[in-house]
Amino acid sequence: MTEFLLIRHAVNDFVKTGRLAGWTPDVHLNEDGLAQAAALGERLAHTQIDAAYSSPLERCVETANAALIHHPQLTLHLLEGVGEVRYGTWQGAALGKLAARKLWRAVQINPSRVRFPEGETMRAAQMRAVDAIEQLAEQHPRQCVAVFSHSDVIKMILAHYLGMHLDLFQRIDVAPASISILRLGFLRPSVVQVNETNYLPKPKAETPDPRQIEVVDPTHALTLDAIGAQGSRVFYLQVRGEGAAAEPISFLLEKTQALLLANQVDAFFGQAAPPDSIAPPALIAPDKIMFRLGQVALEYDSTQARLCLTLEEMLGEGQGTPRCVRVFATPEQVKALGDQARQVAARGRTTHNEGQ
Repeated sequence: MTEFLLIRHAVNDFVKTGRLAGWTPDVHLNEDGLAQAAALGERLAHTQIDAAYSSPLERCVETANAALIHHPQLTLHLLEGVGEVRYGTWQGAALGKLAARKLWRAVQINPSRVRFPEGETMRAAQMRAVDAIEQLAEQHPRQCVAVFSHSDVIKMILAHYLGMHLDLFQRIDVAPASISILRLGFLRPSVVQVNETNYLPKPKAETPDPRQIEVVDPTHALTLDAIGAQGSRVFYLQVRGEGAAAEPISFLLEKTQALLLANQVDAFFGQAAPPDSIAPPALIAPDKIMFRLGQVALEYDSTQARLCLTLEEMLGEGQGTPRCVRVFATPEQVKALGDQARQVAARGRTTHNEGQ
């Protein structure tokens, strides 16, 4: 009998951008993800593991490397068969926009009939993952194998061995950095546990900003920076105006959102001559957070030749209506913000070995 530890990667820089990551490269664990991976390593410290395999994507490899810190004798093998679903042209798209498409409803209700545009079918994704597990079972009889993969892929593997139709696989919950256990022997398979997470640290509580601010106009300061050491940096967008907004207003965001904002600013100015460069103000270490950013929209206000940044709160399904803060700024301020966002995101970038 072969025992499989099916482990989902920890949370990462892309998870709160509101976009579909798929096989997007250079998606790394964020501060919470690193803490989850470390806790996962402690959970596995006294578990006998004979072999380890991972999806080739960075977020899985980083989770595996941290989780196997107490197993230095193991070599981590990359296995495309347990890689993320190939979403085709949906990769990197905003989930809010995808949810408005007819195919999204089919994904939720009848995934066994879905093919992603220029991507793969859900059936094919399930079968390649199951085939990978079966091959590993042949290679590692009577051994314990750790497999680091992705939420939907693990759900589809579990659904197959539970005898559950693919159309029902979303009923299974697989949280970040969770462990599910599958045993394969000569006779029927056994799903021993699903979604163990009791060893994970509780998310840090964020001190909310009690101010009810919907508009900042005019904007006296607009900046984006990160606090903390490489690998545990926390990113903030900060704005200061007048009246109730005279004290800095701080928003949490992820590194990937900073890059998306920089790209959005560059696309907005396009081929036109960029505004004069200005030095962005320094970030003031925040003690309160207005909210965590979900979407950021950039529009031109032709009435006063200025730009409007609409900052929307990140909320999960069923959590109510997201708050929005509209920030009116000069082109010079917005261009400086975009340049700063790109510089801050690049500041902690490292070179990764081939295959990671």
